[in-house]
Amino acid sequence: MTEHPTGPTSSSELDILLAESGRLEKLGDTQGVRRLALRYLARHPHDPAALVLLGRAELLLDRPACALAPLARSARLTDQFVFHLLHADCLKRLERIQEQHEALEKAAHRMPHSGSAYFMAGIAFEGISDTERALRFYQQALEMMPEEAPLHHRLGRLLIAKGEMQNALTHLERALIQKPDNPVYLVDYSVALEHAGHLDKALTAVEKALVHMPNNREALHNRGHLLFNLNRSKEALAVFDAAEEDGLATPKSRFSRGVTLLKLGHFKEGWEGYEARWGMSQTYPTHLPAPLWQGEALAGRKLLLHAEQGFGDSLQFIRFATQLAAQGAIITALVPPELQRLFESVVGIAHSVSVLPEHAQFDFHCPLASLPHRLGITPDNIPAAPYFSVPPDEALQQGGAIRRLMWSRNTVAKRVVGLVWAGAPRPTQFEAHAIDQRRSMPITALEPLLETPDTVFVSFQMRGRRQITNAGLPIVDGTDGIRDFADTAARLLGIDLLISVDTSIVHLAGGLGLPVWMLSRFDGCWRWMENRSDTPWYPTMRIFRQPQLNDWNGLVQLVTKALKEFSPAAQPVL
Repeated sequence: MTEHPTGPTSSSELDILLAESGRLEKLGDTQGVRRLALRYLARHPHDPAALVLLGRAELLLDRPACALAPLARSARLTDQFVFHLLHADCLKRLERIQEQHEALEKAAHRMPHSGSAYFMAGIAFEGISDTERALRFYQQALEMMPEEAPLHHRLGRLLIAKGEMQNALTHLERALIQKPDNPVYLVDYSVALEHAGHLDKALTAVEKALVHMPNNREALHNRGHLLFNLNRSKEALAVFDAAEEDGLATPKSRFSRGVTLLKLGHFKEGWEGYEARWGMSQTYPTHLPAPLWQGEALAGRKLLLHAEQGFGDSLQFIRFATQLAAQGAIITALVPPELQRLFESVVGIAHSVSVLPEHAQFDFHCPLASLPHRLGITPDNIPAAPYFSVPPDEALQQGGAIRRLMWSRNTVAKRVVGLVWAGAPRPTQFEAHAIDQRRSMPITALEPLLETPDTVFVSFQMRGRRQITNAGLPIVDGTDGIRDFADTAARLLGIDLLISVDTSIVHLAGGLGLPVWMLSRFDGCWRWMENRSDTPWYPTMRIFRQPQLNDWNGLVQLVTKALKEFSPAAQPVL
């Protein structure tokens, strides 16, 4: 049955209620507002404004269950758009998601044609992660309020989450024109600048924000993270240490401190900080049939090692299986299908699977990237490569086909060089996508390298054939028919050298003990440390680093010069 307001309500009486409640709200007396609303409702039980006042007070007192009844009644009694939004917000806090969505739909139908209403609707739909609808409402609001700084800020922040950095920067810059010293705007602006690859400008923006809010945890973390990316890791560490001392640390800043220590070569404390990832963006799997291994004795125990991150991390850390097997562990590796066959070649792995057998039982499980911490790994005790191998028949068949490319021209080439110029773009993960934009180069940047005489260049870039064709470059596609990393490993045995950006194949080549030149973006990954051309992870790797941010041309010039001086091993692999 539909409720209707009953009983005369004096406008002056309601005005007094609203004025007095406003005074109490300014004093922070939420309980006083609640008592005032209850007294008024005792005389006027169906007044929508008083019901909303009571509901808002209960929400501010963190009692959404008590707020629900008055807010639901206020929504039934009136077509006020804002009342319906408050009702939806209450349902959200109670985790009654389906009802929240329904309440928002009702609010949308009652929305007046005004910029502020569209803006409020955008905020509400952003709150339930309906990004596309929130964007539409913000854009409608923008047509009516083109200079509204909070609107540009909200829109810019949402576009960051969508990975549309240039559009995000446009709106955030519009917001900052209106409010150039707003620290919240500056922090979000610095995030957009970082993901667009403008690290120096991002650092300037976040440092300006910290002038206005020096204890803001997000801004402090972002400053340390940017210093880390600018290869100023000692300064970054000082920022993270100060946050810890001042009680301003977060799981995210502790994780960033950990990778900063690793980049500086301080492995013991760094691995400990690296474990903070579980409190930040990752959670331990709960479906595995075993407790987490914390360093207990392993003799005769069944240990499940499982992938948790990208292919490169798994390829790097699976080497520790041999060390664990030497302690008596019976090891099963649970990895993506692309790695399953290759990992069968690692000494000490009893079973390599991509799906756990039904009723499988283990004594312990451990994520691969947690093994260095458990085993106390330092730069001096990293197990040496190679730790992958290829069956001889596969090496002859697939690697031999690559090797025979030396004779594919009028003259016999002196060397066969593999190429990879891009990582996985991961467009739905905006942080990973932003990093990939910096670590990947356009294929055309390789042109000077391809002029090196007496050299056959073979692409190991998955889905790279069209790029080769469109660019018209003298590169042979070597990926046809590759099913997984085991196939790729067999074909790598046919080359003299791999030249690749920082992606999974450099770990594969390094794990095979093959010569590999890794082309690192300026803000290189922590695992390659800082200002080094070698790495304890792979003795056969040489690291070439961008001389400055986004400078692939300068880096390719260095590599081209080095390749002209490169002499393959006297005895080819095949």
